Amino acid sequence: MRPSNDNQSTRWVIAQRWSHVQFLSFRSDLEVIKNRLPAELEVDLFDGSAWLSIVPFYMSRIRFPVTPALPLVSLWELNLRTYVTYRGRPGVFFLTLDTDSRLGQWIATRFFHLPYRVRKMKGDVDEGRYTFAAPNSFSMESEIGPAAESDTLDLWLTERYHLYTTDGASLYRGDVAHEPWQLRQVTGLRWEDRLSPQFGFDPAIDLRARYAEPLDVHFKPFVKLPKIK
Repeated sequence: MRPSNDNQSTRWVIAQRWSHVQFLSFRSDLEVIKNRLPAELEVDLFDGSAWLSIVPFYMSRIRFPVTPALPLVSLWELNLRTYVTYRGRPGVFFLTLDTDSRLGQWIATRFFHLPYRVRKMKGDVDEGRYTFAAPNSFSMESEIGPAAESDTLDLWLTERYHLYTTDGASLYRGDVAHEPWQLRQVTGLRWEDRLSPQFGFDPAIDLRARYAEPLDVHFKPFVKLPKIK
């Protein structure tokens, strides 16, 4: 299992399985992204460009260290994220994480300070055809292709083991541990992006798309970060 940069023996606080992940990434306006970030974070750039990713996926097998997988807690999610650093440590910052589960939203906001919203959404993967729809937000359909050989940009966009979030007063870092992503090509992609404009961005025009095989994820305790003076 690929850990965060911290000691691999650090205890974990919640585990999940992420399935049917689509990384749909595009270049975006650097200044608009800067204005959406806490002051302590810097925008991470690839070849001089700032990026956003729209990521629909299915979460299941949610459990805590002392519990089996929680029954009846499986959910679709849709997130809009960007790429940042804190004191040189790369990670992601979520502008939103939308879910169709009120319980999932409560756990995430209550214990992890994550910006979850409850929204209607529906996804399906059948014989290699992927469909997803969140009304007045984001919809797409595509075909899942053969394995992709990850290039430098793929690794930069996907192999992130830290996330940053804020409760409005303090900044927190969450570390995750999981195996490297196994990516597949995506063909026949069609989409409608009404999600990005909700946060001041232009709709996605040119998407770089990858599908990811399922993997199991462990979150370590979130840590409060010192303010940068």
